[in-house]
Amino acid sequence: MYNNIKGFLFDMDGTVLDSEALFDDAQLLFLKEFEIVATQDDLEEFKGMSYKHFYPAFTNKFNLTLDIKTIRFKIRTYLHEIMETRLKFINGFEQFFNQYIKPYNFQVGLVTNTTRLSYQKIQKCINIDDYFNYVITVTEAKEPKPSPEPYLQAMNDLSLNENNTLIIEDSQTGLLAAVKSGATVVGLTTSLHENQIEEIDENIIVANSYIDVASFLLKE
Repeated sequence: MYNNIKGFLFDMDGTVLDSEALFDDAQLLFLKEFEIVATQDDLEEFKGMSYKHFYPAFTNKFNLTLDIKTIRFKIRTYLHEIMETRLKFINGFEQFFNQYIKPYNFQVGLVTNTTRLSYQKIQKCINIDDYFNYVITVTEAKEPKPSPEPYLQAMNDLSLNENNTLIIEDSQTGLLAAVKSGATVVGLTTSLHENQIEEIDENIIVANSYIDVASFLLKE
């Protein structure tokens, strides 16, 4: 089935969960609290970053004087409140998973730059456990994306290798990590435009939807 693919590794935000905009909204609410005017365009550069990279960059860009620990707590509080009512799966993910992955004996993992604490909150807001038993967060990763280490760790844990693994990603940070892992990579256009994905690496398979991902698999 699907040529030699034995496992699928998914990014979470923007790939499995329609959550990137929620994090943007949490940042904007935080900035509004301090009367800083910003738009989602101002936040584009932060997509896919781990918290270790995001908070210093965010602090520097907006010339914030609060300590990072306080900023992180406030943004995370806004985010968790938003997730309780607005968190949902990316359009087409559930149907794709149930039709093209669940019936077959594939290894499946979720590889995210989100912390374990935030992931535990997500588990309470949406039925993500129905799809993933194996999850590696930035808390367990040796290095965050864009290092390939999280994906290499997942492959090792699931007895996979770069020759039989398909990674589905959406952000620049995640796509760089995926490409460097050596696996086959699909880039969803939920965060970047097609040409932006192609600029990262010409070998990335660009998909505008999960229908496109399915079409690629059926050609294999």
